[in-house]
Amino acid sequence: VLRILEKHDPGRGGAVSLRFGPIPGDEASAVQNYVEHMLFLLMEEESGQGGAMGTILEFVVVENVMEKLFLWSLRREFTDDMKLEQLRMYKMLVAQAKQPLLHHKPILKPLMMLLSACSSSSTVGPTAPSKSSSSAAGLTCTVGPSSSAVEAELVSLLHQLCHVLVKDASVLELFFHSSQDQGAANFLLFSLLIPFIHRDGTVGAQARDALTLIMSLSSQNSLVAKHIVENTYFCP
Repeated sequence: VLRILEKHDPGRGGAVSLRFGPIPGDEASAVQNYVEHMLFLLMEEESGQGGAMGTILEFVVVENVMEKLFLWSLRREFTDDMKLEQLRMYKMLVAQAKQPLLHHKPILKPLMMLLSACSSSSTVGPTAPSKSSSSAAGLTCTVGPSSSAVEAELVSLLHQLCHVLVKDASVLELFFHSSQDQGAANFLLFSLLIPFIHRDGTVGAQARDALTLIMSLSSQNSLVAKHIVENTYFCP
C-alpha cells in the first residue's frame, strides 16, 4: 500500500502545497484496489496475545497509512467519488473490525480530517511535520462543498460513530482530543451534526438520533455536558 501511494505521490518532489488536478483512472483504481485488500485483511485480523495489536493493525498505525491515504487524496482533486469511497471505508472498518481501531490516533485523526473535509467548504491538512508523515508537512488544501450523496454518507457515518461512543465510553475522550487537533470547539461530531438536524428524510432522522445519543451521554460524562452548556445553544 505504501509503495503504491509513494509511486503516485505528486508531492515527492517537494511542492506539497500544490494541487495537481483529477487523479487518472488507472492511478485511482490501483490505490483503491491495494487499500481495499489491506482493509479486508485488517477487518479479519484478531488482536494479538494479551490484546496487543495484530500485525496488520500495527503496520497501519506505525506507518500512518490512513493519513497518508487521505493526504494523497488532497494533493489531487478531492472529488465526491473519493469522499464517498473513504467514508464507506471507515463505515466498514468501524462496523466489522475485530480490533478496537478508534483507540489509535493514526486511525482516528485522519478519520476526523475526512469528516471535516466532507462537511462543507473547508481548509484541511496538517500544520506541522510529524515523524510518521514528514512528506505531508505543511500541506493545506481547500475542499469544495460536498454533494447530497456525500452528506448522506457523512451523516450515516456520524450516526454510526455516536453508537460506538455510547457502547464504548473510553473512545469519547479520544474524540474530544482529536476534535481539538482539527481546530473544532471541543467536539467535532456534535458540531458536524447540527446543520443536518432539520433536514427531511433519512439524513435528518439519523442526525437527530445521533444528536440524541450524544445528549444522553451528557448525564454520564462531564466533557459532553460541559461542551453542550458552554459551546452550544441547547442550554440558554
